[in-house]
Amino acid sequence: MKEKFAKAVHKMKRKDFLDDFIREKSAEENRLTEEAAELRKKNGKKVGSDIDLRIFQINMRKAEIFKNIAKCKAEIKTLKTEILDLLTDCYALAEKPENKAKIESACYHAFEGKVKILSDKDAGGIMGDCKIVGAIITHDKKKRRTTAKLVKAGAKNSQGKLLQAPEIVVYDYDKKQEDGIYRDETDEFKKKLRFKKQNPAISYLKETYIQKNSLYALSVTANYAVFALWSAIGGFGQAVFSSLQLRFSAVLITLLGLFSITTLKKGQKGGVCDIIPLTAIGISLVAFSCLFAYDILRGILFPLGLLIYGVTAIILRAKFADEEGKNEENTMYFALSTVLGCLFVAVFKTMSSAYFAYWLTAICILGVVAVLSAVGCVLNRGTNKVKIYKYTAIFVATFGFVCFLLGIKLVLGIIFFAVSVIESLLAIFAERENV
Repeated sequence: MKEKFAKAVHKMKRKDFLDDFIREKSAEENRLTEEAAELRKKNGKKVGSDIDLRIFQINMRKAEIFKNIAKCKAEIKTLKTEILDLLTDCYALAEKPENKAKIESACYHAFEGKVKILSDKDAGGIMGDCKIVGAIITHDKKKRRTTAKLVKAGAKNSQGKLLQAPEIVVYDYDKKQEDGIYRDETDEFKKKLRFKKQNPAISYLKETYIQKNSLYALSVTANYAVFALWSAIGGFGQAVFSSLQLRFSAVLITLLGLFSITTLKKGQKGGVCDIIPLTAIGISLVAFSCLFAYDILRGILFPLGLLIYGVTAIILRAKFADEEGKNEENTMYFALSTVLGCLFVAVFKTMSSAYFAYWLTAICILGVVAVLSAVGCVLNRGTNKVKIYKYTAIFVATFGFVCFLLGIKLVLGIIFFAVSVIESLLAIFAERENV
């Protein structure tokens, strides 16, 4: 790499010399043109003088300069091709970021900022503008459709036009052949990959949901399952929750739908915007399994609505969500936390007509959630992880404050109010240093 870069530098110095020579000779040509113009003016007044000879000599000198400039331009054109060829080779051989930056800087100097080095990643990888020159057999699924090696970098001009495609060696996943075998390939390999390429929506779903954030959805679904199955098997579900089957379902699904539409192209992949629809699907499946304890015509609205919402939201996110994602929906998170807090008060208040153990269990779980959110706000202050705890604290604070306003038992109401104040302060505490 050092030898090639040294050759490129040597050629760049030669190009710089020729550029300076052209500028010098172009300036001389302009002076001669002006001098000849002045002599022509005098020639009209002094017939028979030596002015014609001097004009002839100037024109001969200009013709010589023109030839020299043309030769220099031709050599510069050749040098540019050679320099670019060497620099793109050097870029592929360079391992350290500082060496790559040095090569990019040399390219910027050599082409006066009009040409930029293009890596395989910048060119879109295997299915982008890269030229495939070889393939390596691999037994590792994670390496499928990825670049094994950048053989030669590419280049594009300042308008984004591709001047030279990066040349790459790719991995070919094939367990039938020996691992590590190399073979020459061409861009025809891309056609084979298109047939094997996974559906983008399926890829999105795997990247989004096969990760630890999905455990939050599983946790919420598990908590709901405890109460839903308890009320169904206990035989008091229809008597206690029949008043919530229509109005509560309509309000909840409408609010969730509005949230998903508003944050469709915003939320970070695998974040709140993706986990809420997954949670809705999990809850709907549990609710379907409890229908035996309810009036089916009324009871089916809640699980069916959540299922339709969850599936629709996930499909829309897979199709329209930004790849990188953004973190600009803080206002929506706050609104969702407070609204869900109010909605859960309606469920909690309704629980008071159920068995005492059922109601007490709900209070205990809520207490655990409050403690976890409080501890999380303190321990994760100033980190991105604090968001889940902060918005959970807002949810608990809203829940407690609304319960206090509704006057749910004096002592319990006072406890709820105290919890509400503490959780609100902790949410503010977490927000101040949140980055």
